[in-house]
Amino acid sequence: MRYLMILYVAASIAVAGCAPGDASESEQEMSASGFSPYVDEQGNISRPDNFRENWVHLGTWFVKEDNHASGPGVHDVYATPESVEGFKKSGQWPDATVLIKTVSGIEEKQLPTGNTQWAGDIGVWFVMVRDRENRFPDNEAWGEGWGWALFKADAPNKNVTTTWHGEGLNNCFGCHVPVKNTEWVYIDGYPTVRDFARYPEPDGASE
Repeated sequence: MRYLMILYVAASIAVAGCAPGDASESEQEMSASGFSPYVDEQGNISRPDNFRENWVHLGTWFVKEDNHASGPGVHDVYATPESVEGFKKSGQWPDATVLIKTVSGIEEKQLPTGNTQWAGDIGVWFVMVRDRENRFPDNEAWGEGWGWALFKADAPNKNVTTTWHGEGLNNCFGCHVPVKNTEWVYIDGYPTVRDFARYPEPDGASE
């Protein structure tokens, strides 16, 4: 099996996250922060469970393994049903939206349909939580209206993101800079919601 990834496994300082929540039971509950069941009072983000069964699949990215890929694998992205409904109404991600992306290894086999590839084991989980009120100004994992978290397969309950910006590879935000105009989210890759998006044209874009 081949996976993952120069970019995502290089975080060297671990920040303990909360125990993962059960998405099927806690989506309607508030955590101690009164904000999200996946965020505590200090802004520590936990990894949701059962999202494949209970959340909405937004889309899939396939990143071929080559010398140019920092994160090869199959990237699947999910959102809570409430977040998707809110996006369809407003064209933007509502407050407390939770997005989770899994990055899985690429399995490959020659099958009757041809040379076939599919997602293998999950190597990492990325979690983003929308915060439109700047609730956690002193938590370095929050910035530009989102909380940023990364969990690795060898310690799936530990958030290894220590800062949302800055230098080095422990920087979730760096990959999102090209999509500033769509709330730092690659909306084009999510056919479930992209036709509902209401964002300004990028600076310098032609009519």
